[in-house]
Parts: sequence; C-alpha cells; structure tokens
Amino acid sequence: MTVVDNERVKLRGRSHVSISTGGRELPIEITVTGQLPAGSGSLFVENALLQQSNHPEFIDQYNEPSAVIGKTDFDRIDHTAVYTFGVDKRDLVFHRHKGHRVITGITGGKGCILKFSLCSPSDARKQPELFWKNLYVVQIPGDRQFVLRFSGTVYHQFCPASPDENGFFAISVHTNEATGLSGELLQTVLNNNGNIALLTEPAPPQVLSMGVDEALLKSAIYINLDSEKSQ
Repeated sequence: MTVVDNERVKLRGRSHVSISTGGRELPIEITVTGQLPAGSGSLFVENALLQQSNHPEFIDQYNEPSAVIGKTDFDRIDHTAVYTFGVDKRDLVFHRHKGHRVITGITGGKGCILKFSLCSPSDARKQPELFWKNLYVVQIPGDRQFVLRFSGTVYHQFCPASPDENGFFAISVHTNEATGLSGELLQTVLNNNGNIALLTEPAPPQVLSMGVDEALLKSAIYINLDSEKSQ
C-alpha cells in the first residue's frame, strides 16, 4: 500500500517522510532534494561506481561497494568518517550498524528502493516473520538527489528499483564512528581503521534464509517520494 499518514509515518508534501522508530531513537528521515535532467543520474552513478572501484580503500562486501574518503582522527577529537558507497544492480544484504548515518545520494535512471525493518535483533532471531511485518519500503524515482538520516541500528536494505539499472551512488557521513562499539572492534576504529564492511551486522540467518517472498512483503508499508516539482 502507499500511505498518506499513519501513526509512524509523517509525510510533508511529496518529497519528505519521517518514520518514527519508537522510544528515544531518531526517526528515519528521507528528503528528495531535487530532480536532475533525464539520464544524468544513470551516467553519474555509472561513472562514480567506476571511479570508486579504483580507490585505494575500495572494498566490496555484502553487495555494498564502498571506500572511505575521510578517515576518523580521534587524536584530534574528530570522530566522523566519510564514505562513498553505491547500490549497483544488486540488492544489499539486509543489515544494521551501531552508529548514526547521514547519506546523500543520487539515483540511477530507474530509481532505488530503501527498506527498513523496525524489528529488534532479539525478535528477528526468535520470530523472523516479525522482521517482515515491521517493514517500511520507500521508493525514489530515477535522476533524483535525496538525503537520508537515521540510526544505523535499524535493519535496512537498499536496492535498485530495477535489476538492469544501478540504484544510486552516495556519500555517507558517520557522525561518530565509535558509537556503541566495544572490544577489538572499538580498538580498530579508535586506530582510525574502520570501514563499512567491518561495521556491518547482517540480519540473522533465520531472516536472510527466508529470501525474497512476495507474500512476506504484502504487509509492508510502501511510501513513494519525489521532488516537489518533478516533471
């Protein structure tokens, strides 16, 4: 279904949505900030993915090609990290992180799909069907710029709208790379050696093994965004 409003979802115009995640956690906030000339998004994403693949910090895990372009510097009290990453013609693996994320992206020619499950890790392990019953699906058309701010602790999966077109390319700012970390992983990050794959926690195997079942998606909340003056 496409929502106008419900108890968790608040739309502002056609370009912005805020999805409450409950408790004291930040809402998921997505804004389409503008529309590019037809075809330019596809060209940009293709070129950006190619340039990223040649970066010395390039990695590709969980179907998420990425590179760190601005490392943390804890000695200088800078806890932020800046990454590029892309959603090519593959769906990312459903996953979560510990920290806060601010993402600015440009979609390819056919757009992208952003999925979020508000299911807790404990419930996902014990009752994986709840993962899909708490699913929100945001669709953004092609050739658009968008901004996403959310707590990475929310399970999420980013996908191309069509398997024959790249989804989007983005800059992701991790506002505090050490948030919620402990032990060896925390020490690695404090040594300024973090990367997206290292900080990724895939959804439980019980969830991932269910695969893409259209019946599971029937209960999802679907939200279509666009720029305010799209042609």
